[in-house]
Amino acid sequence: MSTLYQIAAPNQDHLDPRGQNASLFTTMDVEQVALQVKRDGLALGLRLPEDLRHALAEFGTTTPVKPWGAREGVPLEAVAGGRLPSGEPVAVAETVDLDRCEAVRRITHDPKLLLLGKRVLGFNPQGIEASLRWSFPTNLPPTQHNDIDLASRWHYDVIGKNSVSLFFYILKGNDDLDGAHATILGSHRRKKVSMLFRPSTTISEAELMRYYGPGQVVVATGEPGDGFAEDPNTFHRAMQPISSARLVLLIRYT
Repeated sequence: MSTLYQIAAPNQDHLDPRGQNASLFTTMDVEQVALQVKRDGLALGLRLPEDLRHALAEFGTTTPVKPWGAREGVPLEAVAGGRLPSGEPVAVAETVDLDRCEAVRRITHDPKLLLLGKRVLGFNPQGIEASLRWSFPTNLPPTQHNDIDLASRWHYDVIGKNSVSLFFYILKGNDDLDGAHATILGSHRRKKVSMLFRPSTTISEAELMRYYGPGQVVVATGEPGDGFAEDPNTFHRAMQPISSARLVLLIRYT
């Protein structure tokens, strides 16, 4: 996550975020979305205003990116094919200097999204993290792709504190599954004890399907502008892009 804002103090929890009528998300039912996140671990149906999606798309396609594990940013064109000029594969890269993007601040500080954070967390969010993230087709076998993109393995996040994540698709190719997000419903509330005491939070798909069943898996494909909210304690994964890249805005309230 590349940008962090500190926004509230604990002694403000008796107050809801102000300016609800000025929200960009005019049709969002905060109480219903929060209920779904707490119950299922996932709430689909969020929608980003088109002018902000366009601004993020422009920023994401004209700003250098930093591949995961790299020390410095590179032009997007240098990695758009899923390879560095050296030939090294690149699965994921984050847009740099995200704090220069006014659209990100408008979205992350939107009154309804802040209220959603409060309803899920039980207190006003005290921090916001944001990342504008590309996922690229590497043309690697799945096992090799997973080695350089750990988010493409089934896992749950260990944040160290209560949190809720929001995702908005900004750009995508022709294949709905390229870079899409998969979640196992209810897995934030129900895990085997053995799943909690392992060196890693990644677990094989076979073991998860035996325990939860394939009927609990939801894949959020989505068009540009579509979004969803998720409890990061659910088991989830990013689908490996096969033919086209995807640009996603990820927000985390803590």
